[in-house]
Amino acid sequence: MVADALRRRARRPAAADQPTRTLPVVGATASPSRVPRPLRGDGPWVVLIGALLVWAATHARTGQSVDTSGPVLLAVTGLSGIVALLAALRAPGGSRPWGAGTMLAGAALVILTGVSISWSVAPDDSWFETNRTLAYVAVMAGGAAAAWLAPGRWQAPLGGALLGTTVIVLLGLGSKVFPAAIDPEQVYARLQDPIGYWNGVGAIAAFALVLSLWLGTRRNGYRPLNALAYPIAALAVLTLLQSYSRGSLIAAGVGALAWIALAPRRLHSLLVLAVGVLGGGFVGIWAFANAALSTDKVLLAARESAGAELGVLLAGTIVVLLIAGLAIEFATVFTGVGPLERRRLGVFVACVVAVIPVAGIAVVATSERGLTGSISNAWHQLTDPDAAVPGGDPSRLTAASSFRSQYWRQARDVFEIQPTHGVGAGGFGAVQPRVRKNGYVAKHAHGWIPQTLADLGWIGMLTSLTLGLAFVLAAVRGLGLRGPLRHAARRPERDGTAAAVAVVTTFAVTSMADWTWFLPGVALAPMLLAGWVVGRGAEAAFVPRPRPRIAVASPRTAIAVGLVVVFAIGAFSIAQPWRSVRAQNAALAALDAGDLARAEREARDARSLDPLSVQADYVLAGILSRKGDLEGARRLYESAIALEPAIPDSWQRLASFELYDADRPFNAQRALGIALRLAPTSMVAQKMAVAASRRAVEKRQARSGQATAPLAGQTTPGTSTPGAATPGATTPGATTPGTATTPGTTTGTTTPTMPTTATGGTTP
Repeated sequence: MVADALRRRARRPAAADQPTRTLPVVGATASPSRVPRPLRGDGPWVVLIGALLVWAATHARTGQSVDTSGPVLLAVTGLSGIVALLAALRAPGGSRPWGAGTMLAGAALVILTGVSISWSVAPDDSWFETNRTLAYVAVMAGGAAAAWLAPGRWQAPLGGALLGTTVIVLLGLGSKVFPAAIDPEQVYARLQDPIGYWNGVGAIAAFALVLSLWLGTRRNGYRPLNALAYPIAALAVLTLLQSYSRGSLIAAGVGALAWIALAPRRLHSLLVLAVGVLGGGFVGIWAFANAALSTDKVLLAARESAGAELGVLLAGTIVVLLIAGLAIEFATVFTGVGPLERRRLGVFVACVVAVIPVAGIAVVATSERGLTGSISNAWHQLTDPDAAVPGGDPSRLTAASSFRSQYWRQARDVFEIQPTHGVGAGGFGAVQPRVRKNGYVAKHAHGWIPQTLADLGWIGMLTSLTLGLAFVLAAVRGLGLRGPLRHAARRPERDGTAAAVAVVTTFAVTSMADWTWFLPGVALAPMLLAGWVVGRGAEAAFVPRPRPRIAVASPRTAIAVGLVVVFAIGAFSIAQPWRSVRAQNAALAALDAGDLARAEREARDARSLDPLSVQADYVLAGILSRKGDLEGARRLYESAIALEPAIPDSWQRLASFELYDADRPFNAQRALGIALRLAPTSMVAQKMAVAASRRAVEKRQARSGQATAPLAGQTTPGTSTPGAATPGATTPGATTPGTATTPGTTTGTTTPTMPTTATGGTTP
């Protein structure tokens, strides 16, 4: 019988000789023969996306300057337009318009932001915010278009986001290891490189942590590569700890929970997370105990010595975790875990997780204040605007107080000025001096809800919520919770969708408690992944069709032409303010070189490029003042007031001109009276009012023949620096000496400073 069976098997045709049937591949891309060899596979696209994210984060930094943000916003808008154009022409036929509703909601938000320029208290700031919103929505549209164009490359945006965030995390930790080479002037212990804001760095680390869970548990691709998830998770945890960012830690926890809830390999995800927390936590605790790494204003020599030790410890941890990751991957491949063992492990992990909050409650209950007293004290610190703010050391991680209670109350007061449509996009920072009760100046409300209500009112909030709801519905459809994918077999792409949704969830949590969405380096990755989720939709449940041929007279061509027009208008809108700022800088450079004619020409070009820019008015006014044309300069200051009459800085600059250039203290007093009504707590206006009063007294005494000696420190009339800001005007992140404040906030008590370049950033 055995011999007969062997003979029958030998008569069967070989597998290679049997006829085969080609089945449609779900999510297939273009034929490999039509794709250039270097672009086959996801690798080149992963590197391209990662490099773009790193460049955007390091170039735009905090995103408050048109000079640095303009190229980034312009580049991502242009690239997104190219992808959208290709998708319109070459996306597979028969695809459903997934994400169209979300794109319409995003377009409505862009239009509302742009229309708010007409009623904005700061039109130039509103134009800047319109361009920022336009670029973000364009990136989301580009992600959706990429999902239509090449649905099989779903790992490229995820891998690119993971690569980009990991490189940014490494650059940030590198500033601790190599302080002399990367940031020798740093005085803060909190990690804020390479983007200049610690909560932004923390948000990026949270993205890296969530994506590392996907990498460590993915079921396709090169399995040894999954071992990198363990050291990446540890690096992300260490960065979160070194940034002292409480909001980012909470966001990372929420994002990890979202991934674990949506992913199928929960135990493996918990293993990656546990190894990362242990590795990163070990190095983080060691760094907390080192005063040179956890204390502000440490000498560079001490920072270098401690950084070298940190580098050795960090390198050793990475190697150990990489080896552990490889061992875990090989163990799971060759041994695996049976259903019974998996169930037992799940019960054990659930018990451990349940014990953690119980233990925490027990510890709090046995403390000096007790359970209710501790909760009441934490709530008081969180909501009391006068509560003591924690310092920039590791103790900050366990404190509940912050400036947010002040900022949110101020945003409420600004919202009550125009509750229907707000004061205009980006207008909170301009109006904040009118409602603040202390000297702390904030450009942002440090929260998406209060910022949106203050800037765009109920209309803006409803529009933004519509966009958020549209994404949620698209995510539910893409995850297979509802719709055609609900009963379909789970594929690795579904896990990628879950990872993208978890990253977007993390971004939403960070935006609720801070202004991280203003940072392009933080916002671009979530917007790209959100676009991919809404664009892919439930298309994986359907068989793809061939790509159509390009025809001149076709609906696709008409759509492509429309997209070219829309993206060209968007690029023009972004480019104009950026070109204006470059012209302002050229004017100031020519002025420093003594070329007044060229300086005036460049300044007038800046005004024509951005007619809403008061900074361009100030630069040209300073040049005319240097030439002796005081009347022309005065008209420009008055023109700036006509654009922004509700902003105290406009009146302070006019007062500075009248006092120091035109030597008209009485005119300065009138302007300062309006400035102080708009900003009663402004130390700048108060000091200038004192100087104007003294100068007025001197002029009266001089008229009566009782001239006195000039006051100490008084500026000789007509010698102010062209284009200079009002004395005391500050840049984002500037602080009163000896006071550590959040980047983007100032105390309003700085000494007179004169900028030498125009940044195009929004004015406090």
